[in-house]
Amino acid sequence: MNGPKESAADKAIREALESVERLEREREAARAPEVTAPDEEVAFASDESEAVAGASFQSTPPAPAEPAELPKKKTADQLMVESLLKAKGELQNALEQTQKEAKDMFERLARVSADFENFKKRVGREKDDAIKFGNERAFKEILPVVDNFRRAMQVAPPEGGQFVEGVRLVSKSLEDALGRFGVVGFDSLGEPFDPAKHEAVGSRPHETIPSQHVCEEYQRGYMLHDRLLRPALVIVSAGSAN
Repeated sequence: MNGPKESAADKAIREALESVERLEREREAARAPEVTAPDEEVAFASDESEAVAGASFQSTPPAPAEPAELPKKKTADQLMVESLLKAKGELQNALEQTQKEAKDMFERLARVSADFENFKKRVGREKDDAIKFGNERAFKEILPVVDNFRRAMQVAPPEGGQFVEGVRLVSKSLEDALGRFGVVGFDSLGEPFDPAKHEAVGSRPHETIPSQHVCEEYQRGYMLHDRLLRPALVIVSAGSAN
């Protein structure tokens, strides 16, 4: 973002200051001393003065001291120049104050603009989170139904026939529907115990699964997009009994 541009008032003040400075220079040039006479004339006048002074040194009494020169009154031009210089100083102060206020206003505007951009980003994130996680409570209420379908399939007899196949299809359809909304289950058996997504309900020795690994899963865990929806209830291996 560029700095503030020169306004019409600033331009007028600057031109007035330039006019005052130009007039001041002209007045100074008009008061310059006149050119002195050539050196020969000065030398002649000096010699003549010395001769006259030498002849009458003894007979001529000293001249009385001239009275002190009274202070001259200021001319109209001098008064006008002083007035213009005073106006110049006032205009310069006003210009500096205006420039300072413009700079402060520009910095304040930049801060407000940055705050507004951050506000828009925060609102956008909150809106996205509301869309992604707005149904979190509803999904948590549905998960026990999914658990019951999975338990039913685990204990269903192999010769269950079409009924068991129908239950399996309903369970799969329900999990697929949840997956389209970002609800995905994760497997824990054999994985290292992670307190961020596992909840231990016990520990026991296990011959094949190393210590601090999940050796049994009581309840499956689920993620909602990148957020934990429900932790998995697990038993942690204590290692081999031997």
